[in-house]
Amino acid sequence: MLTFLSKKIMSRSFKKTIYRFRELKPISFKGNFGVYLHVPFCYSKCSFCPFYKEIYNANLKKLYLETLQKEIKDTDITGTAKWVYFGGGTPNTLSLRELSDIVSLLTSKVTVEGMGIELLPGLLTSDYLNGLKEIGFTKVSVGIESFSKKVSNLTGRTSDKKISYKEIIELAKKLGLWINVDLMVGLPGQNEEVFIEDISGISYIQPNQVTIYPYMSIRNNGKSMLSEKTQFSLIEQAANQLISSGYTRKGIWIFAQGDELYDSSRDELIEDYVGFGPAAFSTGENYKIVNPDLFSYVFAIEKSKKMAFIAPKTKTTDDWRKFAKMIYDLRCEPIDSLPEYINSYIKLLKTTGYCKNGHLTKKGIFFAHALTKTVVESLPFPLQNPSTVENYSDYMSFKNGAIKKVN
Repeated sequence: MLTFLSKKIMSRSFKKTIYRFRELKPISFKGNFGVYLHVPFCYSKCSFCPFYKEIYNANLKKLYLETLQKEIKDTDITGTAKWVYFGGGTPNTLSLRELSDIVSLLTSKVTVEGMGIELLPGLLTSDYLNGLKEIGFTKVSVGIESFSKKVSNLTGRTSDKKISYKEIIELAKKLGLWINVDLMVGLPGQNEEVFIEDISGISYIQPNQVTIYPYMSIRNNGKSMLSEKTQFSLIEQAANQLISSGYTRKGIWIFAQGDELYDSSRDELIEDYVGFGPAAFSTGENYKIVNPDLFSYVFAIEKSKKMAFIAPKTKTTDDWRKFAKMIYDLRCEPIDSLPEYINSYIKLLKTTGYCKNGHLTKKGIFFAHALTKTVVESLPFPLQNPSTVENYSDYMSFKNGAIKKVN
């Protein structure tokens, strides 16, 4: 009952965010903040991925790169980027030279403490990994999802690997790159036996970090053949195997060997951050900001305007995000910065056996799975969910005009 109630509260809290599509007045990021850069291109569209992407096109990529550099140049950022992540889409559709140019521009404006990048393994070569290290990347995340070729094909992936997963991991570690591997449970065609084989495979090749996601049902991207309860149970089986293989649990879905982490979700809950590129999120000056699609993004910035979906940040939502992060980190204890109604709820979780001595119990861990999954599935993505935008028709008119101009 408490799990059901918590999921409902979190879902309602995040779904209350309503954006308006309009011109964004310049805002500043100073001191300590994060940076996220969205690379929207993919060679195919995976069924499990809810994020904004466009099928790779060389001409569109050229326009994207020109616009991205203009956006970075025109944004008032000074100070220290505590973290930088390149996400997608598929960031390694960009060449090493293209990545280097972006990083050089960014580091000319701010001090960068560490950089991570998501990588599609089918595109990786040893030269590319070496080049990432030379550019200054410190972390890489490889989306394996499943070792099963049948499962990968069913998700829509089409590329064959140039080097093996084992070679990718060994080279990354040799270069001093912290390497995370993403796995998923509940993919099309992936039954319990296939997932257990996936965990055995990852335990054998030993990346620095393993992140296991349950299948997310976001904006009609399908449903899993495995129930939510089964998915969570399988993650717990995987947790036992990974811990016995030398990993430490760092969060509900993260297991690592050492103290470093590749975790953009956690970092985005800690500092304000500026997002560059189409569909990139930012939080700053009490606003939540989401850039529009690629065509609208290029057209607006070419005209020296910044069009975006904009919503006010509310204290209530921020408080529930702090609570969600606490649960994500497997902790459960009242803290002074949270309002009394949330601290009272935390005390209720303690009295009902979900947590003990500030940490989640076994019962509480299943609660954390359900709550974290609900938070991710409830996040308002204005590009994919028109109901979160109060003037969506204005956006569509702008987008249709942009497509004609850009094409």
